Amino acid sequence: MNFLPTRGSALLAMALTAVVIAGCGPSQKAASVTPSATGQAKSNATVAIARGKIEVEGGLLDISPETGGVVGQLLIKEGQLVEKSQVLLRLKDDAARADLAVAESEWQLAQTRQKSRATRLPSLKQALTRWQAAAKQGAADLQSVDEAARALQEAQAELDIATAEVAVSQRKVEQLRALQKRHELRTPEAATVVRVTTHVGSTLQPGVSVMSLLPNRPFIVRAEVNESFVSAIKEGMHASVVADGDGSNLQLPKATVQRISPIYGAARLQDDTQKGPVRIIECVLVFDQPPANAKVGQNVRVSFHE
Repeated sequence: MNFLPTRGSALLAMALTAVVIAGCGPSQKAASVTPSATGQAKSNATVAIARGKIEVEGGLLDISPETGGVVGQLLIKEGQLVEKSQVLLRLKDDAARADLAVAESEWQLAQTRQKSRATRLPSLKQALTRWQAAAKQGAADLQSVDEAARALQEAQAELDIATAEVAVSQRKVEQLRALQKRHELRTPEAATVVRVTTHVGSTLQPGVSVMSLLPNRPFIVRAEVNESFVSAIKEGMHASVVADGDGSNLQLPKATVQRISPIYGAARLQDDTQKGPVRIIECVLVFDQPPANAKVGQNVRVSFHE
């Protein structure tokens, strides 16, 4: 069955057409493309997107002992905050402690001997002075003066030897104290203990890492920029950083391009490894303010803006 349009329906269609045309009129169209809005859109335009990873400047600290031995004390645990030079663990050093105690006793004895030798000098000097004065007046012979001078020289020689013995024993103590410090593992800077791979009673080898520390340094983003977009990235450029891969889309603070690698490398964060190696330039960004919820090793997406 065919229906012919009536006069009323035709008038209604014309009215609706007029309303639609009025909604796209010059005034509204001009408002949507004002020069200020156009400039802002251009300044915030995304010129490249890259995958990245949050790291700490300089990386984690792998701590290892200078000398081997058995762990006698483990003074920290994972997650603990530690200050610079804080002792993390001590190796058993009974023999070293005994040697140090003996050396300290010898040092003290040498100091006592030196002090005893030194106390003799003033009286011997006075005696020599008196004998010399008496000899000038004819009240004493030169032999007495020579004997007084010889006694003073011998006492001075004994003091010199005692002083040398003090210096030698002091250096021995310092060496043994330094050796004892090698049995202590200390943190080089303030940090957080991330991982501990030893325990009391375990035997450590020199140079083998036994714990990892997260230093209290600023977080950075190490982004991989595809070679096709390298020319669009400049130092000082601003970027937006969003968490990637954890489903949260956490918005992190803005970041700024700090440095761009001068060499190409292979991508390590690409999605599809079947595509083969992808050439990238590594770009390091610093956060404009410390991120509150970021973690080292977290994957992110970086959008670079003009």
